Amino acid sequence: MKNYLFGTIAVLFALIGVAFTSPPKKSITYVQFVGNPVFLFDVEDETLWEEVFSIPFCNGVNQQACRIRIDDSRLTTNPGGPFLPRVLDGTLVQVSAARGINPSYYIPVWLYGSPGLYTITNRN
Repeated sequence: MKNYLFGTIAVLFALIGVAFTSPPKKSITYVQFVGNPVFLFDVEDETLWEEVFSIPFCNGVNQQACRIRIDDSRLTTNPGGPFLPRVLDGTLVQVSAARGINPSYYIPVWLYGSPGLYTITNRN
């Protein structure tokens, strides 16, 4: 009888623990474009979108690539080394770019693959 009692109590504690455990929050971060917006292949290169810890200023004018707000889980180690800022994970997220309002520059227009929720903001 004691074995059943201890087993029942153990199951009860496990259920209570699961009931009051919140799901992990997703962390949102920003990546900033560090390449040359004159080149389409730079804007579409995920390794040129580096994580920043403050929100980069981008005024929303669709002239040059600037920043993307994205889930932290979509980043990976920088190919240049682990001491450099993380970059977009090209196995999860691919950047599609087009000419901006100034035809000399390219801007990201959408992400495909499995980017989750994201926001693109460009600058002049």
